[in-house]
Amino acid sequence: MGPAGRPAINNFFRGLVERVGGLPAVSVVGAGSQYPPVIFARRSFAIEGEVYQNEDELPNAYFTLVTDGYHEALGIPLMRGRTFMPQDMPNTPLVAVINEAAAHRYFPNSNPIGRRFKTAGADRPWVEVVGIVRSVHNRGLEVPPQPEFFANIRQMPGASNQLFLVVKTVGDPRALLGPVQAAVTALDPNQSVYAVQTVDEVFAAASAPRRLGTMALVAFAAFALALAAAGIYAVVGYGVSERRKEIGIRIALGASAKTVRYLVVRQAMLPVVIGGAIGIGIALAAGRAISSLLFEVTGTDQLTLGSVTLLLAGFAVAAAYLPARRASQLAPTVALRDE
Repeated sequence: MGPAGRPAINNFFRGLVERVGGLPAVSVVGAGSQYPPVIFARRSFAIEGEVYQNEDELPNAYFTLVTDGYHEALGIPLMRGRTFMPQDMPNTPLVAVINEAAAHRYFPNSNPIGRRFKTAGADRPWVEVVGIVRSVHNRGLEVPPQPEFFANIRQMPGASNQLFLVVKTVGDPRALLGPVQAAVTALDPNQSVYAVQTVDEVFAAASAPRRLGTMALVAFAAFALALAAAGIYAVVGYGVSERRKEIGIRIALGASAKTVRYLVVRQAMLPVVIGGAIGIGIALAAGRAISSLLFEVTGTDQLTLGSVTLLLAGFAVAAAYLPARRASQLAPTVALRDE
């Protein structure tokens, strides 16, 4: 969004940020050349004090141009130093903010605050790191946070041909669409508002393929669980019908209903326990195959495996209990007469 010409774009967004920031429902507003989880622009750079034989050895990271308030609007907390301020002007020393992933990768043995770097190219100025922000999933939930550098659009005004407005509201963000559209129209009637999304919607769209795959796996797992329960019920029921005479004799000799139920359920659970142990072994071996579909949990998560095992055991007990209950209510005379 923005009129043609990079200086005009910067001026347009500077005025838009001021107008939108004055709206009653707006808490913080900023703008950036990209935003998580759809960042894509990268740059090579050189760190002061490091020796590089040629440009091919230069490190490379994601590079985002932002205005004041960008990190605050996205809820990215400051970990050390500071973010950008109005005092950061074109005639002041150039400053940058990096995320924790960049600090750990490119400044592993030193404090990044105060260190300088410059982007690749002839006569590029040095830029001082003044702050570190928390790393976020800037390339999607399935990818670990990637190193990212942030520069102030005021100090590098000609480096981007578009910006995205980011707004933090105190109410429903969709309710601000009309006022934001009015602010855009007031600055340039020829401009339109597009790609309007909340942060949740952006991440939901980015994770949609993985979520679809996970839902399919859940559906298959639920079907398999229901099929297993039905199978256990049918097998135990058939076994009870085949042992009517035995059960009748046990009851005639004084076996209580509780004892009969326990006997039937225990014998039914033996193959379930053996099958469960084999299934856990297969799940541990195959856990890596589904790790790409998971977020902040491994394919061999003990809590998940334990919970699923208990769920399966519960279904198995319930499926075995119904035939066992019928068996415990069997009249000995009827059972012996049927035989």
